[in-house]
Amino acid sequence: METSYQHSGILLLAFGGPNSLEDVEPFLKNVFSGRPLTPFVVNQVKERYQLIGGKSPLPEITERQGRSLQNNLKKRGTPCEVSIGMRYWQPSIPGAINTLHAKGIKKIFCLILSPFSTKATMEGYRRAVQQTIKEVHQSVEAHFVLPWHTNTHYLDEVADKVKKGLALFAVETRPSVPIVFSVHSLPVEDVSDDPYVHEIKKTILGVRERLGSNEWFLAFQSPGKEGQWLSPHVDGVLKGLAEQGKKEVLVVPLGFVSDHLETLYDLDIVLKKKAGDLGLNFQRAPSLNDSPHFIEALTEATAMSLIADNND
Repeated sequence: METSYQHSGILLLAFGGPNSLEDVEPFLKNVFSGRPLTPFVVNQVKERYQLIGGKSPLPEITERQGRSLQNNLKKRGTPCEVSIGMRYWQPSIPGAINTLHAKGIKKIFCLILSPFSTKATMEGYRRAVQQTIKEVHQSVEAHFVLPWHTNTHYLDEVADKVKKGLALFAVETRPSVPIVFSVHSLPVEDVSDDPYVHEIKKTILGVRERLGSNEWFLAFQSPGKEGQWLSPHVDGVLKGLAEQGKKEVLVVPLGFVSDHLETLYDLDIVLKKKAGDLGLNFQRAPSLNDSPHFIEALTEATAMSLIADNND
């Protein structure tokens, strides 16, 4: 079994994030991809990173996820080299593919660290992978791991994080605490014909089956400033809860598997203050990060792709 997968590798794909305040500007230049980037925006984003520790924790979390995934695959009898590729930071996707190719790997299984499929984000990863292969390593074959938003281990772990979040409230009020599942908003026109919202709702259904009967809401965060974006916005949902006389709320960062600016700043600082101004006791469920059940979900999804390909 050891030799069956010796020419296969795993490319773990993530958004990326700056490792220091000095990295913020070059990171933003990558994200903006040639669009105008003003000093005002750079300084504004630097201030936000300063408030969460001066850097993004995402690169370090992704490194831990990669190591744990590689160890788990070896234990399952599907040993593969795992390399990390960041869409907008280092290590880059081309660099990660170069690393795998240098180790004699001919077939790459790409695992995007997002539970939900949408062309708006997934195509960027696909293009980066295919472009590198086309331009540099034409002998390499790339496959993308199938969506894992209903994986049992993933649903179990999200439910466990929700329970940990509810444990932050008084025992007598926990059953009545509204749960707000927050995911990244996207332009409506970009998701009109893809499974993004449908997959989100399937995940929420699976999580709710593992929980009590708390009232729940789906909300979208971090929209752009132009055009029509998915709604309701999380701000509006919290305002509505306050108007209904609710006193507490638990926000679950369902659309994000790792802590980064959109959890540590957008939710923990900005949204928490807005909730406080509305008279709401705001708590946030922990992110998945490198929790064991989440890594097991990634392992299972990846191993299934490896085994299916090996049996073809």
